[in-house]
Amino acid sequence: FGYVLYYFLILQKTSTMVAAAGENQCEVVLVGCGAPKRGMGWYHAVQMIKGKCPSAKLCFVVEPWFLGAGSTGPGGPEFVEWQKEVEASEGIQFFKSLADLPPPADGKKRLALISGRTADNPRLLTECIGAGNCSTIYLEKPGAPTVAELEAMRDEASAAGVSVLMGYNKNVCKYVSKAR
Repeated sequence: FGYVLYYFLILQKTSTMVAAAGENQCEVVLVGCGAPKRGMGWYHAVQMIKGKCPSAKLCFVVEPWFLGAGSTGPGGPEFVEWQKEVEASEGIQFFKSLADLPPPADGKKRLALISGRTADNPRLLTECIGAGNCSTIYLEKPGAPTVAELEAMRDEASAAGVSVLMGYNKNVCKYVSKAR
């Protein structure tokens, strides 16, 4: 019995929790988190972590900037601290590139929530489609620098059979507030 308890305790210390979508949830990969308490992606992450969207489970974060060249710049240390916190408490996995993501869990749908820099969004959408493991993409506004790029993105997603939803934060501009 002592050996069993010993190995159980060792396994407990060395195993790590991994976020997984529940029965009625889709896996979410957040692409472009941004800085904690500043980036729109970070706010989306916090909402999912707090269970504000019960049909979605944040399982992965892809953050090319803060897991790359921006790791030591402004916001970098705060991002790394937050990353360590949510890896330990939530089991969310972090990656520098979409190419590093594991395939979706058996029978699960995966949604990519793109909240990157506007100039990067066309490339990020192409990478999400190219990875072949996202059935739906939620694209935070503005989706691209130009209408022509948005149209090309729409056509690319349509050809691949990927649904794209556009996000819009209704509280960002005065004319929307006045229209309400």
